[in-house]
Amino acid sequence: MLEFAQLLAEVGIRSVYDSWAEPVRRDWGVWAEKHIKGSDYTLVIASERYRLVGNGEARDDENRGSQWEMAILRDLLQRSRSEWITRILPVVLPGHTVAEIPDFLQPYGATHYCVPQLTREGIEDLYRTLTGLRAHVPPELGRPLVLRPKSGPGSPGWDARKNRKNR
Repeated sequence: MLEFAQLLAEVGIRSVYDSWAEPVRRDWGVWAEKHIKGSDYTLVIASERYRLVGNGEARDDENRGSQWEMAILRDLLQRSRSEWITRILPVVLPGHTVAEIPDFLQPYGATHYCVPQLTREGIEDLYRTLTGLRAHVPPELGRPLVLRPKSGPGSPGWDARKNRKNR
C-alpha cells in the first residue's frame, strides 16, 4: 500500500494515507469519514480481508476501522448512488484479484481498476480516471452524407416515369 501511495504522489495525485497522518491521538472514524466525504475519489484496495469485512463476514471485534469505513461507503452509495458510484474506485493491486473486491462494490458489474504492476504504465487506467484524461478522444463530426431516395420523388428515374404518365 505504501509503495502504491508513493507512486500516486510521484505522478501528482494527492492521496490521504493513514500511515502519513500526524502522530496525534485522534478519532479514526471521524478522520476516515472526513477524508472519504471530502475527497474527489476514495480508492478501495482489494484484498481478501477487505472483501470479508465489506461483505459483513468479519466478527465484530475484527478490523473495526475497516468495518467503519465499509459502513460509511455503503451508506454513501445508498444515499446517492449516481454520485458515489463514480467516486468510490475499487483497485486491484499486483498479487490480488477482482474476486477480492467487496460484493457491494460490484466487482463484476461495475468498473474496477487492475494495476498489474506498480509503475506509471501499470496505473495508467486509474490515473486517467483520477485526472479525467481520456485514452481515446472522439473525433469531431463530419458532414452528413447526402443520400437520394431509392424510390419515389427524387429517386433515379423518377422524373422520367412522371413524364411518361403525364403524356
